[in-house]
Amino acid sequence: MIERYTRPFFKDHWSELKKKTLWHLVETKELLARHKYEGIPILAYNNANQIIITQKILQRADELEELGDHDFIAFINAVTENLDELTQLYYHTGLTSFDIEDTALALLLVESIDALIKEVVRLRAIIYAQAIVHKKTLMIGRTHFIHAEAITFGMKLLGWVEILDRHLDRMRLVREEVRVGKLSGAVGKYELDPQIEVITCSLLGLQPAKFSTQVLSRDLIVRYINTLVGVSNSLDKFATEIRHLAGTDLGEVAEFKKDTAKGSSAMPGKSKLRNPIKSENVCGCAKAMRGYLTMANEDENLWCERSLDNSALERILLPDCTTLLDFMLDRFSSVTEKLVVNSKQMEKNIWKTGGIVFAQRVMVELTEKGMPRVNAYDLLESLAKSVESGTFVNAQGQDFMSLVINHSDIKKLLSTKQIHDCFQPELSIKHVDEIFARFEEKK
Repeated sequence: MIERYTRPFFKDHWSELKKKTLWHLVETKELLARHKYEGIPILAYNNANQIIITQKILQRADELEELGDHDFIAFINAVTENLDELTQLYYHTGLTSFDIEDTALALLLVESIDALIKEVVRLRAIIYAQAIVHKKTLMIGRTHFIHAEAITFGMKLLGWVEILDRHLDRMRLVREEVRVGKLSGAVGKYELDPQIEVITCSLLGLQPAKFSTQVLSRDLIVRYINTLVGVSNSLDKFATEIRHLAGTDLGEVAEFKKDTAKGSSAMPGKSKLRNPIKSENVCGCAKAMRGYLTMANEDENLWCERSLDNSALERILLPDCTTLLDFMLDRFSSVTEKLVVNSKQMEKNIWKTGGIVFAQRVMVELTEKGMPRVNAYDLLESLAKSVESGTFVNAQGQDFMSLVINHSDIKKLLSTKQIHDCFQPELSIKHVDEIFARFEEKK
């Protein structure tokens, strides 16, 4: 992943030093497992465990790879040069390269998703806090991007909270699925006793695979990436909503901008009008994330018990996908936490259609007073259609609310106060407390 979208944790996390340090960790824990189960000298484990993987060892491995054209063997040989003769007898004996690489990869994937879960939890807390603040901040709800009825901005945000809760459940489930290691050797037939695998995985905090060939099945990677892309899809949805509401014609929210922030190289006024560029950036990153779905699905089909189709793909896919999602989560957390909410404009927009959005409330009141529903519907529909689009008043300058108040058939059934009460936005959100009670702040 390019530097622009790489935060410090994942920059270090997917480094060659981190990866090969974990390779060595798996090798050393396997030696400890063999000591516990087979009784090999504990000195072999102690000596190997004292080796710290350094840039010097990595450089030596690069030199050996130039000769042998095999990165893992080069690494093993570079480490072995630093081991005593006793430890050399046991280090990587009875194992194949992907016993180590896949088991170490499982550790990387678990650490990756733990970091991402932490960021989703953080975003969830930020959105929930904003939802509480704006629990009763009235705004117009839109269907088909057309005014429908009044809701609150907090209700909109609460929907995002529920989505993130579902993503957290999925992420925690897939974390357990990828938390598996294997030491089944070449083609999965076990050169070592399978109990060595069990003990080694336990020492590493992993579960032993129930079955593995020379590699772990890549359906695990497919599932993992699909879960992460699912999170990015929802961030795309959230950010798109911010972009809609931030449009000049709506003006209900705005991204926070520093006083020194510029909006356009050509149009000075853009510094005031605030392009929602960070939300747009999140949407752009989500498009890239969806591209990783193709890569993930291409990763599963390996020939027979092992082929190398996955290697180059995963070197790109796994660091890029996790690193980019981490960036997206951090960016959208910042957008949401600092979001400027224009509640006055939200209220103004409720009334943009002259009260047409309260037609259902009037219809319900009329039916309760004895007017057949179909008659009430047709009457209010005709009044709504009698005003001009855009201005939402008729030729006499009357808006929908005025037409309702002055209609003789309606006045026969409803008092002036009852009619006015129908046009109170607060009536549309009478159940908001009950909806919010279904949620709670999560630690």
